[in-house]
Amino acid sequence: MVSLASTNRAVDVVAPSVGSGSLKRKNLDHSSDPEHATPGQLKRRRVAFNPDVDVRILSDDNDKSLELVNEEVRRAIEKHAAGEKAAYDLIKGLFKEDPKSPSAPLTRLLQKYLVALSNHVHLLDYSCKGLVHAIIDCSWVARNDGFVRSYRAFLHSLLSIQSGFMSTVLQSLVGMFLNAPSIKAKQQDDPPIERVRVEARIHECLRSILRHNSMASTVLAPALIHNFPYPDDDAKTHVRYIRNVLKVADYCPELKGQIFSLVTDKLVKIDVQIQVDMEELEDDIEERLVGDAINEAEEDDSDNDSVASEDSLDPEEQRLKDIRQAVSKLDTIMDLLFTHYNAIFTENRFEADDLFESLLAQFATTILPTYRSRHTQFLLFHFSQTSPDRTEQFAGLCSQVAFDQNRPHILRVAAAAYLGSFIARGAHVSSATVRAVFDLLCHHLEVQRATHEHSCKGPDLRRYGTYYAISQALLYLFCFRWRDLIVTPDGAPPSDQDIVYHDGDFTWYHTTQETIRRNIFSKLNPLKICAPTIVSQFARMAHHLRFLYVYPLIETNKRVRLARSLASGYLAGLGGRETALNAKKGEAGFLLDAYFPFDPYVLPQSRRWLEEDYVSWKPVPGMPVEKEEDSDEEDEDEDEEDDEDDEESSSDSEAEEVDDDVGGDLELEDDGSTETSL
Repeated sequence: MVSLASTNRAVDVVAPSVGSGSLKRKNLDHSSDPEHATPGQLKRRRVAFNPDVDVRILSDDNDKSLELVNEEVRRAIEKHAAGEKAAYDLIKGLFKEDPKSPSAPLTRLLQKYLVALSNHVHLLDYSCKGLVHAIIDCSWVARNDGFVRSYRAFLHSLLSIQSGFMSTVLQSLVGMFLNAPSIKAKQQDDPPIERVRVEARIHECLRSILRHNSMASTVLAPALIHNFPYPDDDAKTHVRYIRNVLKVADYCPELKGQIFSLVTDKLVKIDVQIQVDMEELEDDIEERLVGDAINEAEEDDSDNDSVASEDSLDPEEQRLKDIRQAVSKLDTIMDLLFTHYNAIFTENRFEADDLFESLLAQFATTILPTYRSRHTQFLLFHFSQTSPDRTEQFAGLCSQVAFDQNRPHILRVAAAAYLGSFIARGAHVSSATVRAVFDLLCHHLEVQRATHEHSCKGPDLRRYGTYYAISQALLYLFCFRWRDLIVTPDGAPPSDQDIVYHDGDFTWYHTTQETIRRNIFSKLNPLKICAPTIVSQFARMAHHLRFLYVYPLIETNKRVRLARSLASGYLAGLGGRETALNAKKGEAGFLLDAYFPFDPYVLPQSRRWLEEDYVSWKPVPGMPVEKEEDSDEEDEDEDEEDDEDDEESSSDSEAEEVDDDVGGDLELEDDGSTETSL
């Protein structure tokens, strides 16, 4: 460590140089030691730096005056500009020194250098970037309050004159969101500090810069993106970073929308990667992985104990471990976002409206176009149900995309799935909204039928994909909200007793029954293209409610063979879309996927936010479950699979297999955990 020893005249003092001896003091006035003075020395008016002298800070140098340090700093910078770097490098070394090092200067001395540098900040041009970077990156955040104030003052002075360092300053601050600074990075004259206070200091510094520099927010946005954790980083890193950037959104409103979009975009990527990783695994893998993720989250603090065992994992075990960690990470992030957004929705109406607009924008630009998003969209599902207006806004957005002829075909199909799933599953969606959306879907279904039926030669997913997407949304919606479609004298939904003891046919809302019948028995034949799971359940419920009898058509459809060429083009898009665990084989691959974005939410920690929002499927009162029959049919299916001698017979049994298997998914569950596709 380097410093200057005290003298009577600060103006006569210059910085010493490093060598192998001890600290030397050289004064221009040699009258105190005339016998050792030579004529050459008396004529020289400046100090020569001896490279062989070892310069050390003595114990009392930590108390030297600010005036002395101020002069030392000025001369060091001026000499650096003239090509003499020794004193400049020594000052730079003060800020690079690890504060825990025995040779590190005390904080009170380093603060004096910081103040002196603030006084001469106009001299710190681009040639001094090494010193500036050393100051910016020094260990400042865990030191005493006085040093922190001086550090912030230096940054303000620097950025007011040398704005080119703005990116470096903001990158350094945002980098602390990613790699939290140690609370032990301080000197012995600094008081203890808690980690929460360290984090608060970072935000205070960043907030102050944003307040005093109008251009800071434009530079901050790229820094937030650049420092965002990689998808493979652990849950703690992601949570720490996201929690901090959400705090930035609180005091930087001009970046709030960008920050929310950034978090959503990164979350969707994690969500999708989990689905991709699970695709080739066995059918029950999601339930198992979620259960394992719960245990792993509870044992998160015992990471050191598991390091040794990781080396012994085979590739498959390591893959499963990685997926479990990813599931736990996604769950933790979702819970963090639910918590943060919920505080806004409950405390500030105006901010809540802005946030919801941002969520809608994120849905339209990021979530909707993404195939395998499995959980991220539940942010919209939950907060869209916080008021009737928001419910209508979200349903309206889905409707707008689904029925806009100028939108890409894939987006229209996805939007129809989102609309049907949201209205079917939303517990706070009113009966009036259910009827309005059902009516809207029926209207557009009729428009599509009227447009295409005269030229239709048979069911064709590639040609009429939007039509089948609307049809499937209606079937799915009927299975969950049939009660809201029944008209009663008092206008209230019928009770279970009303259903069981009702004589005759029910009265259905508007033209619901006629429209569904007309389309199901049209040449477009939606029951052939829609997912067998949905078709089978709709058939059972519609028959029991005396709404429609479609079993003869289903039997006829088993003999209808879809030409593979009809579906080949469409399957490159959303029609052949696969989520984890629902890859299809045979002719089933040419049917509309049983994709409904708000199918059961399985993340254990964050699902608490959805418990009151979610409609789980329930059988119609009095409708037989037929468990034994389903079991017998499955046994018959296995026998049919064993008989593969005749190719045509095998193909027929495959079609029957699809229809026979669909009965159990919806009817046997009571918590939504096994419904339809994942």
